[in-house]
Amino acid sequence: MTKIVFVSEGFITRQDIEDRKIPEMLEEFKEYGYEFSFAEDLAAVNGVGGNMREANLRLEKEGPNWVEQTPEFLAAISDADIIIMHYSGAGRRFFEAAKKLKLLCVMRSGVENVDMTAAEEHHVTVCASPGRAAEPVADYAVTFMLALMRRLPWTNMGGAGKWKDAVMGTEGMMKNSTVGLLGFGAIAQKVALRLKGFGCSIISYDPWARREIAGEMQVELVGSIEELFERADFLSVHARLTEENHGLVNAELLSRMKPTAYLVNTARAGLIDEKALCEALEHHVIGGAALDVFSEEPLPDGHPFLTLDNVIATPHVAGNGGDFIIRSIESPINEIRHYFKGEPYSYQMNKQA
Repeated sequence: MTKIVFVSEGFITRQDIEDRKIPEMLEEFKEYGYEFSFAEDLAAVNGVGGNMREANLRLEKEGPNWVEQTPEFLAAISDADIIIMHYSGAGRRFFEAAKKLKLLCVMRSGVENVDMTAAEEHHVTVCASPGRAAEPVADYAVTFMLALMRRLPWTNMGGAGKWKDAVMGTEGMMKNSTVGLLGFGAIAQKVALRLKGFGCSIISYDPWARREIAGEMQVELVGSIEELFERADFLSVHARLTEENHGLVNAELLSRMKPTAYLVNTARAGLIDEKALCEALEHHVIGGAALDVFSEEPLPDGHPFLTLDNVIATPHVAGNGGDFIIRSIESPINEIRHYFKGEPYSYQMNKQA
């Protein structure tokens, strides 16, 4: 009998998964024999005083080994063969407790909340859910571009209480623009698909991009990241955050951008040197930026991203469109299907366990 445990950090409740009939979704595996249970893990949230956003940011920055799970929770996962989790921390103590664990399915695109070294030492396969927020994030990135191009934050009269006269010649057209995509994964490809109708030129830098897909989508793969920044009118960030590319978008790259160009980030805050970006915006090295992710959330009062007039800043909401629980569970269920059928996993993030 295979035991599947759904672990919630408190953001997703038992009622949430019952309302969406997630236990019923697992019934396709009844021929293999399984049991399902729900376990709540509030250790990370409680470890930062109850703030879930702060817990998530700390997990992304520090990894999961600071999380002190309760003995009750660790007992609840001790006989699990498969665990589905969201933002909980899977550190070394987690894997030591889950002695039977074979497959860990993470309901998010990255696995920063998992100690991958410990997972491999305990022979646990870890799968992520890349693309779970691809559709709403792609929508949001294009929305950012359009808002910047048409200067909507500056010309919007709602709430101003008076008429504003637009300055002629300050707005652009997507048809005449070059959009640069830093990364060409699932979200970037969906952004490119949405942009094709505008008639703009699309270029991308991604050493691991599949050239046949880029060719089919009429996206030009440029030879260097420097060329991407130099040519783009809009530079939209869609790379995965790793130790190697932390702070990738730095002062040198920003200095290569056109003074009229805009930077868009709906990916990870750590990809950008925020100090360098603030300076570039303050000194009008670039035209402006639209940002949905920040190294510190919420931003402190008076932060440049909240005061500069050439910035659109939103509170980490790009991936919120639609029912995120349904979107997030699709990949784990697919991986469990592979598990029972003995097939290769779709999004395995570590070596074969």
